[in-house]
Amino acid sequence: MKRLLLITIIAISLVITGCVSNELTSEQIKDQMRAHEDSVRDLICTMLVTSNNETMVANYTYKYPDMIRMEYKKHPELAGQIMVSNGTYMWMYDPASNSVETASIPAYARMNLSKNAQLIENLLDAYTITPNGTGIVSGRECYRITATPIDVRGPRGPISIELWLDQKNWMPIKIETYQNNTRATCMEYRDIRFNTGIPNSTFEFKIPEGATVESVDNTPPAKMTLEEAQAKVLFGIKEPKDLPQGYALDNIMTAPVSASETGVILVYTNTTEGDPSLAQSTAIQLIESAHNESVKRPTPAGENETIMIGEHKCTITAFGKSLVLQWDDGEREFVLGGTLDREELIRIAKSI
Repeated sequence: MKRLLLITIIAISLVITGCVSNELTSEQIKDQMRAHEDSVRDLICTMLVTSNNETMVANYTYKYPDMIRMEYKKHPELAGQIMVSNGTYMWMYDPASNSVETASIPAYARMNLSKNAQLIENLLDAYTITPNGTGIVSGRECYRITATPIDVRGPRGPISIELWLDQKNWMPIKIETYQNNTRATCMEYRDIRFNTGIPNSTFEFKIPEGATVESVDNTPPAKMTLEEAQAKVLFGIKEPKDLPQGYALDNIMTAPVSASETGVILVYTNTTEGDPSLAQSTAIQLIESAHNESVKRPTPAGENETIMIGEHKCTITAFGKSLVLQWDDGEREFVLGGTLDREELIRIAKSI
């Protein structure tokens, strides 16, 4: 009896700690991927990417949610160059010409999801997940999975993905894509260090002395009417009824929010502002997408405040001079951002 009890206790312990890795089902794998999608807050590694008989090697540094630093060590065109982004601004430095290209990242393109969470959400939304044993990558034990597209009607045929998930944090540290059973690309992280507390200053770039600086404007998506945008999404688009004096709808765009879902971006600018650049910097941007009850909205990094928009909880997060509000109404997800003061943005949100 005691021996039977001991065996039972050990078996339960193994299940709780996830040690019976070979018996994980597809649903268990997906649950673990979702549960751990934001467990990596920062990482440092060597990134190796091979594609089309070309190899790229870079020192890669990342911090939640979207700060990146890449120092290219090997690449036919990029070797020696440095790319830095603090989430709102990007620099690309070429030491050979001592030149810097800079670009601001528009609010609609900024993400509060971690890079890993974006990948996982897109993967689980558009692919079928199948366990494929275990393996070792960069000395780390991994679960191996195969992802096959749910919709196989792509113009070049279905593309399957092999992923190696680190067993401690469930982050993919090696990804291979296959087309017609032939490997197309491979991305691998080597010499990885997770959650070391990387300072934000790592993602700021000081312009070298004497460097030439060129500002690169991001070409925005083509404008469309509200009716054209509505035809491209599955939810009813809502507009704010209470806007600051002088503000009007300036642009409507659609953009992918996942591998299979399209969202809409509405940009409101101050029509009384004579300076176009100032009008853009004070613009109000509203992103709407279909609400998915099964997908947990991530908590943005930094200090967050929770308020109520009607009967729904709303998270307010500061990003520099901008404020971002996130909430849903049960049918749509809303992201409202701008440099207006807090009470002004809350009033706009409540009028949607």
